[in-house]
Amino acid sequence: MSEEEKITEYIERMINALKHFDCYVFEKEDLEIVSKIAELAGIRKMVTIRRADPRYEYIYVLAPRSIDLEDECRLKARQLLAEGKIDRLQYKKYFDYFVVQCIRHKERERVKEIISRLEHYIRGVKGGAPSRIKRISFGFT
Repeated sequence: MSEEEKITEYIERMINALKHFDCYVFEKEDLEIVSKIAELAGIRKMVTIRRADPRYEYIYVLAPRSIDLEDECRLKARQLLAEGKIDRLQYKKYFDYFVVQCIRHKERERVKEIISRLEHYIRGVKGGAPSRIKRISFGFT
């Protein structure tokens, strides 16, 4: 199996996990590979790569970055109140619920964008477009 086929297979596993679980869990030995793929596919700023649990130093997770989404969703809720689309009582009662639902929706949209970019990268690797897609050695054995 060629290195391009291995990379493609690895990315397809990432896509499958993202489609079903909205994240990709992997071992520490694959951290470099996942980081390189994220960089080359253009998703590095859209994801966060971290330990899945602080107690286990060898299990990592790639998940959509959601820190910036919370501020955006809080602003949207305040904007709805300012525009009169919701009254103050509803705003007070459902503010936290609305923000959580908004973040979930935006995370799901971000996952779709990540999947789209990974699929685009796979097409470039399979299509053999060296001028469009940077290639580096991933060190598959």
